Amino acid sequence: MLESHTFANAWGVCQIVNVFFAVNGIKDLRIERPEDLQDAQARTVYKSAGQIREQERDVTKLWVKEDTVISLIGLENQSVIDRTMPLRIFGYEGADYRYQLTQKDRKLNPVFTIVVYFGTSERWPKSRTLFELLRVPDSLKIILNDCRVNVLELAWLTDEQIDLFRSDFKFVARQLKSERTGEAFIPSDERISHPDALLKLMGALTGDQHFTEAVNNLTDFSEGGNFTMKSFLTSFLEEAEAKGLAIGEAKGLARGEAIGEAKGMAIGEARGIAIGEERVRQSIFQSLLSEGMPRERAAKIVGLN
Repeated sequence: MLESHTFANAWGVCQIVNVFFAVNGIKDLRIERPEDLQDAQARTVYKSAGQIREQERDVTKLWVKEDTVISLIGLENQSVIDRTMPLRIFGYEGADYRYQLTQKDRKLNPVFTIVVYFGTSERWPKSRTLFELLRVPDSLKIILNDCRVNVLELAWLTDEQIDLFRSDFKFVARQLKSERTGEAFIPSDERISHPDALLKLMGALTGDQHFTEAVNNLTDFSEGGNFTMKSFLTSFLEEAEAKGLAIGEAKGLARGEAIGEAKGMAIGEARGIAIGEERVRQSIFQSLLSEGMPRERAAKIVGLN
């Protein structure tokens, strides 16, 4: 699951939210400092069918500026499309408002949610509202509450939009875009701030165990804390090439030995048969001579020159 590998730190959330604002043309909103984001209640409790149940957001942060709460921000990480997301968001945000009511100050703050979509095979559907999900008739829309899903499709960001990231998340977006387009992923010399989190997330996205295994050997790829994707991938490719050569050499030797053994057995068997046949002819030839048969006639019968 991606939930356990996402960049839940304030700096990562700050970058995701700011890029989402920029991509959607929201120019008057921006989180200036990671320090403006504070941890918030991620788990909420509700009652269903007479039982107490829990629901938990992937990431929840409180956006505070100059001691004033601007909003509660929720991030939901999705590697696959969930068409029921409007209902989920409705539930999450409703629970967040309900939780605020239980606090002593009872000060209500706006809540918004961003779905960070890691998929590369298909885009998130254009129908992103509760009305579209339920196919609400126009006559009812005036009395029903709608809920919109805000989606950041990482694999479909342009290069210029990806460069808006000022965190390690740009490497994730580049990898996803290259996977979607089929273009080669070109690693850069840009410094990676959180290699542990990045490698775990790349491993979760690609399914390649080399990324997760590399977490235990970060010092092998980093000199003085200057970890780059290029240094890691160069070492990774060299290791893979060395392993490939070793495996290829071993398989080649084994194959050669098997072929050589088979050829040797075939040659030996043919020679053995020939020698055996020659000895039988010689034996018959000698027997015919002992019976008084002329030499030329005996040789002709047994096939000797």
